[in-house]
Amino acid sequence: MLLSLVFLLLIGLAAGTLAGLLGIGGGLVIVPAVTALLSAHSVDESVAVPVAVATSLSTMLLTAVSAVWFHARRGAVDWPTISRLGSGVAVGAAAGALLATLVSGETLARVFAIIAAIIGVRMMLAETPRPAAREPFPRLWWLAGPLIGAASALVGIGGGTFNVPYLTRNGYDMVRAVANASACGWPIALAGTVVFIALAPTGPGPGHLVGHVWLPGTFAIGLGGVLAAPLGVTLAHRLPAGALRRVFGGVLILVAARMAW
Repeated sequence: MLLSLVFLLLIGLAAGTLAGLLGIGGGLVIVPAVTALLSAHSVDESVAVPVAVATSLSTMLLTAVSAVWFHARRGAVDWPTISRLGSGVAVGAAAGALLATLVSGETLARVFAIIAAIIGVRMMLAETPRPAAREPFPRLWWLAGPLIGAASALVGIGGGTFNVPYLTRNGYDMVRAVANASACGWPIALAGTVVFIALAPTGPGPGHLVGHVWLPGTFAIGLGGVLAAPLGVTLAHRLPAGALRRVFGGVLILVAARMAW
């Protein structure tokens, strides 16, 4: 058990560093790593994958708070935007989490693989969204919010990958897009985690489960993420982020292929 906790802490440190360094959701690291760990402990794929997704979302309840606090102190969070978009992503996240418990573990792994591969390709191409020349406002939030929330909760990510391009196309500069996307990660995590807690797995899982949420993973990974995120932000100002994004994009495609297989 001690070895597993150390591994979970390392997952959190890696996820937090990458989140701060490259601005990606930690779930892209957490879900495949926790799935592999649980599979190594003879947990069936039908349980391991949704438990990994649920645990990834629950860690964001810890890590998203520090991110929101960091951005809010600098006045980068637009609270009227969060009140609109946040409610939409929360509804979608609840639906996405419910769907994740209904599909097979194999199907869920392949959905994760497809989304991860798309994100990986975009990172390799080093696309940076440019703000549209329009007044900042979350247009069609009632449609975009639920779609973003559902896709994010389905695969255990915070939604920034989808929210940042959506917000920049609606007139937000990059700093405010990232800040508001970070703030929207908390309602995604909360709504998704509540649904995952309410529904028990269909088969035997690891110890210390509450619904689908694996508590050792939640707290160990969450602690690692909170500790490592500032390091990632510091490195982002010293390392060639463009090259790092392309390298990680390639790694993400390999992870996607492994999850699909």
